[in-house]
Amino acid sequence: MKNSLRQILFAALAVIIVAASCKKEEETETKPSLNGDLTFDLPEYVLKGDVVTLEAGGIIYPENIVYKWSATSMLADTVIAKRITVQIPDSIGTFSITAVAQAEGFYSTSHTVTFTTVDTSRDGSFKGVKYSGNSIVDGRDGRSYQYVTIGSLDWFAQNLAWDGAGVAFHNAPVTHPFFGRIYNWNEATGGVAASGLGCGPQGACPKGWSVPTNEDWADMASAMSGGSVTSFDGKWEGLGEKASAQVYLNDDKLWVYSPDNEHTNDFGWNGVPVGSTMRNHQSFNDYTKYGFWWSSTAKSDTQAYFRYIYQDLSSFPMSSSYRDGFGASVRCVRVH
Repeated sequence: MKNSLRQILFAALAVIIVAASCKKEEETETKPSLNGDLTFDLPEYVLKGDVVTLEAGGIIYPENIVYKWSATSMLADTVIAKRITVQIPDSIGTFSITAVAQAEGFYSTSHTVTFTTVDTSRDGSFKGVKYSGNSIVDGRDGRSYQYVTIGSLDWFAQNLAWDGAGVAFHNAPVTHPFFGRIYNWNEATGGVAASGLGCGPQGACPKGWSVPTNEDWADMASAMSGGSVTSFDGKWEGLGEKASAQVYLNDDKLWVYSPDNEHTNDFGWNGVPVGSTMRNHQSFNDYTKYGFWWSSTAKSDTQAYFRYIYQDLSSFPMSSSYRDGFGASVRCVRVH
């Protein structure tokens, strides 16, 4: 009798275990993932109040994907569509938009883009630069540039932003008034190396202006140093502080703080820490830490010179890098 009861209990326990196992398998049953990476294009910086059209893509299987969009402060409810038009908030801030891709029998996937809105007016998002009151208009695109006279030359007091070459900061053209564009050396100079005061190539600069040579840079340094002759290959102690501006974007200080560089911007040259690009503009580096500017003078067949300001130094040193692989800002000059 005891053996029979024991057998019955074991049998019942086995049934329970099997049932639980089946239930667990049902609960953990896997589904295939959508084939591809969901994406949509929206820059990191967007003009406040702008209207943008977004289109989801990147999923290649299966067909009949359902796309759902959500965006706080922009969409009152979830929108079901592959392509949508969105009104960007008319205020300064950081916002996000999310797209979800779904298909029956598949796991869903999502993609979120966070972006910052900016105001490009003179008293808008970008503050801290000095305005000289002298300006020129680039006849190619109608863009206006402030310039200052330092030594024998007129210098752009902001970075070149001609979009016939180079790349916008983080691929966001709305930043052109703040940061200009970033160019590799060949894009900046048209591949033309030069030397001599006022003898640089036009390159990407407007008509009548040129990409500064080593001698142009040295002339500026001599003027900033009170007239003492300064060579291009010097460290230019103290000049990085005199040439850089304590700038703000949406009230955030851009230069990383250091007591060794107070960014006094004595000559209104308005150096800003845009950073650089690498690998043919595939990566953006050193934002808020460095500003880099090309010389049109080549070091070799593969490298060219540039000058830079680092947030933790008061100097304005020179260095060199590959003509194609490295991207820096451009200041244009002309003989005064």
